[in-house]
Amino acid sequence: MKASKILLINPPWISKDQNIWHGIKSAMPPLGLLSVASYIESKGYDVEVLDAHVEKLSSKEVFARIQESNPKYIGLSVMTATSNAANLIANIAKEAAPDATVVFGGVHAEAMPVESLSNSSVDIVVSGDGEETMLEIIEGKPITDILGVSYRKENCVIQNSPRPVEMNLDKYPFPAYHLVKMDKYYPAIGAYKRLPAINMLMTRGCPGKCTFCNSALTTLRTRSAEHVVNEIKMLWETYNIKEIQFYDDTFTIMKKNVFKFCDLMIEADMDISWCAFVRADCFNEALAKRMKQAGCHQILIGVESGDEQILKNIRKPIDCERIAEAVRIARDNGIDSRCAFIFGNMGETVETLKKTIQFSIDLDPDIALYNICTPYPGTQLFKWARENNRLVSEEWSDYELSGFLMNLETIETEEIYKYYKDAHRNFYLRPIAMWRRICKISRISHISDLIHAFFYIVLRKKLGTRGLVRSEWAHATKHDFMDLVLENKEYTALTYELRQREFISPTSKVYTIDKADFETESCQNAESAL
Repeated sequence: MKASKILLINPPWISKDQNIWHGIKSAMPPLGLLSVASYIESKGYDVEVLDAHVEKLSSKEVFARIQESNPKYIGLSVMTATSNAANLIANIAKEAAPDATVVFGGVHAEAMPVESLSNSSVDIVVSGDGEETMLEIIEGKPITDILGVSYRKENCVIQNSPRPVEMNLDKYPFPAYHLVKMDKYYPAIGAYKRLPAINMLMTRGCPGKCTFCNSALTTLRTRSAEHVVNEIKMLWETYNIKEIQFYDDTFTIMKKNVFKFCDLMIEADMDISWCAFVRADCFNEALAKRMKQAGCHQILIGVESGDEQILKNIRKPIDCERIAEAVRIARDNGIDSRCAFIFGNMGETVETLKKTIQFSIDLDPDIALYNICTPYPGTQLFKWARENNRLVSEEWSDYELSGFLMNLETIETEEIYKYYKDAHRNFYLRPIAMWRRICKISRISHISDLIHAFFYIVLRKKLGTRGLVRSEWAHATKHDFMDLVLENKEYTALTYELRQREFISPTSKVYTIDKADFETESCQNAESAL
């Protein structure tokens, strides 16, 4: 091994709602960190991964682990909901290992580089894929020559040009699962058929334009079907994994590769079930049949709203009849459907909320997921809300999908919460919905899930310790860490601008790009273009 030791840390994700929501959601391996870890490890460096979330570590325990590791480089993956915890860990890291270089990556840090670097404990912010960038940092390449990073120079933040998008994802080794405690991860309630289950990605990027999503318009790339199936074989043989949950934004967008994947899964004849996220306009009868034959038991469809004007507002204008057709195709082929809905979109009214709830009941999927619209940094929605003074809060601990954070002229906040709560009860207390869930029971854990889900949906209470993390992480606010006053004003950039070479800020190097990389209009065009 080469001398430099690298410690990569996944911060804890806190919910202010007594961790109720976290009792339902999953806790899966941090694939981004594990991909960076495996790539760096393949180059001969000594790497460790610390998942403070699933290990439920206290700040003192994190300090002790960093001090014991004594790394030269510390990398943290930062989402909006974990940014305060990440900043606290950065401060802890500088105490435990004063000479270490602290690097932030992830969708929140790249969207808010000036704010991130306003914490003196943060040295570098990485934008986009982190594998090559982190390697160059560790190898000691001059910071001025590393693409895709932001850093401080005196009292100013310098943003280097973005790194060219890597199209060949097969060049990266499988994620470094051996560096985390695999037995501590678990899927979301209702999302799995068998255990143990694990998450996976076949693609990166999405040509969709959804206003609420960081992936909108980012360059679409895929791993080969062969590469993905080989990773599944490794997980099956090494960790006895029984289920794969694909977290791709749109798993079925590149149909030829999906058909190839299904053929290889059928040929491999592994005892594996799997599920995936799909767009209703990227799913058809032929795909459903092949996916079912290959072990797929469930798809998740982002419906978002039952009102077609709202769907146009959020730049996801999929006809409601097409959505209903996708649910029907799934059911006819023996595949369960999870449908996700968002309350509080631009233009939302009481009438559109009622319409969405009724549409969810008419669709009658096996599982309905209701979320409150959250304007995450890097999205078109955040840019619109900030520039039009619609944001209620920029305290990032509020950004957890269960709090309404915008002022809309068309609806009151209290009405959003009312219909959000009513939606769960209206959907799940129907006899057909309860009977369907009972009929799906095939293991003891499913019974436990039903009990926990009932307490959450009907009583708004949480049972047990699933999802709980140390409450001390919830006390910090972002202003606790911004100890530097920098000259830059935080530019409200979109994620695809930051990752793809068409963004120019006053502190960036100048460059150009062929916009064909991200102007794909539909799933069908994306498939033919690629």
